Amino acid sequence: MPTDTSSGRVQGKVTVITGAARGMGRATAERFAREGAKLVLNDRDQQPLDELVHALKNKGVEVIGIAGDVASEDAVKRIMTESVATFGRIDILVANAGVIPEADLASATVDLWDHTMAIDGRGMFLSCKYAAAEMVKAGKGAIVCLSSISAFAGQKGQAVYGPAKFVASGLTKHLAIDLADKGVRVNAVAPGTIDTPAVAGMDKEGIDKVVSMHPLGRMGKPEEVANAILFLASDEASFITGAVLPVDGGYLAQ
Repeated sequence: MPTDTSSGRVQGKVTVITGAARGMGRATAERFAREGAKLVLNDRDQQPLDELVHALKNKGVEVIGIAGDVASEDAVKRIMTESVATFGRIDILVANAGVIPEADLASATVDLWDHTMAIDGRGMFLSCKYAAAEMVKAGKGAIVCLSSISAFAGQKGQAVYGPAKFVASGLTKHLAIDLADKGVRVNAVAPGTIDTPAVAGMDKEGIDKVVSMHPLGRMGKPEEVANAILFLASDEASFITGAVLPVDGGYLAQ
């Protein structure tokens, strides 16, 4: 990244971001790019991923894009292998890829449960597993997982998504302990309602009701979540591991 647009908080650090083409993933990619990271961006959708990679390259960012579904072990292995082949190591993982289905218990199907758990659960596990293996070789690294307020507070219409985010928070805490003596920190952010394309496609009445429950009285911005991710991934958080940081406008403080 050109020196006039990077303050260098993650200067030169090889950062893998899953689900990077839209929403919080894209905002995180752009934020890390401004801070000097070398980026490996992943998404299931090739076209928006290619567009983002092209835009960042035009700004002087060292970046590659690798399309693939994180629910596939082979795809995740390929992401990490190509990251190391291109940049020599992995310093940071942002395990962001996920889906946000709306379903109560009566309407939820087994297929919806399996699909959500495959991406939000298994996909996060696989991303952490194979990125951490590379970090352990170097004796250092930082992982940031994307959890949610739904992992801490019960909500209507979240009979599938909420439990999947419990996986994210639980995985964060257990891996933090498992990897602490290997030099790898593992933390998570728990966003509230954030103004992303995924949220924009949800029921408006339901969104308005949830937004009204945030004491700050608005949806968060993807960039605000990206800022928290950057902090946890950076050396500024060097004595923080196993934390799940709410970025929720005060939702969980009630």
